[in-house]
Amino acid sequence: MSRGRDVSSRHALLEWNGADWLVRDLGSRNGTSLDGRRLDVGAQAVVVAGARLVFGREDEAWVLDDAAPPRLMAVEVNADRQRIAEGGYLVLPGPDAPEHAVYRADGAWVTEQQGSVRPVEDREILVLADGVPWRLHLPDAEPGTWQDDPSALALGRLRLQLAYSRDEEYVEAVARCGDQHLDLGARAHHYLLLLLARRRLADQAARMPEGEQGWIRQDELLEMLRTTDNHIYIMIHRARTALAGHGVADAAGLVERRSKTRQLRLGLGQIELRVLDRG
Repeated sequence: MSRGRDVSSRHALLEWNGADWLVRDLGSRNGTSLDGRRLDVGAQAVVVAGARLVFGREDEAWVLDDAAPPRLMAVEVNADRQRIAEGGYLVLPGPDAPEHAVYRADGAWVTEQQGSVRPVEDREILVLADGVPWRLHLPDAEPGTWQDDPSALALGRLRLQLAYSRDEEYVEAVARCGDQHLDLGARAHHYLLLLLARRRLADQAARMPEGEQGWIRQDELLEMLRTTDNHIYIMIHRARTALAGHGVADAAGLVERRSKTRQLRLGLGQIELRVLDRG
């Protein structure tokens, strides 16, 4: 937006309060109008989708196209590229080459890098291996929990169904939430989910406490999968991203990590396994 002569340098503020977008005139010389009504200095008004804002006496009106809450995102510094999170899960530079995974855990924003998790702050810059810096933009307001919305897609409501061939070369995954069916397809990273699911089901059968169920050391997984740490990270991020792409809240919790250990587990307890007739 280019600033006209009758638009003050600090003219108005548009902000999210956790429920609505609000506009407030900051004592501008020529005022702010919302849908043709001039706002009193310091007064706040709710801005809904389709609302028209005019700053000063400019002829140009600004329309709020989308009144959805702010989303987790990252913008490449000094460039136009941006990444917007799906399901509250952001991977930089992308799921095929994950270096940072940013998500909310225990009420705080964190980044996971090579299995290590640490807190991050709004507008913090993450520098990737190629030297490219990305600036994080973290929503201020605490998002509503999935318990507040009975229709929300959330990890705690999902039942994960894994079907695999007898030689285990083919694994397909489906997540169900009530009548909703989330087809996650047949992917190589589903074999990791299969191994984690088996461990969690075995611990459930042994009546272990929920908090102790399913944990497995990454070194053990390396032997079982005959792969590398980096490949496991890629499989984890692809599985989370697939779930987040369906709009599942807290998709990062699909695979959980224990702090300061190399242990991980499947983050949901409702699991079904079956062998396919084929293969």
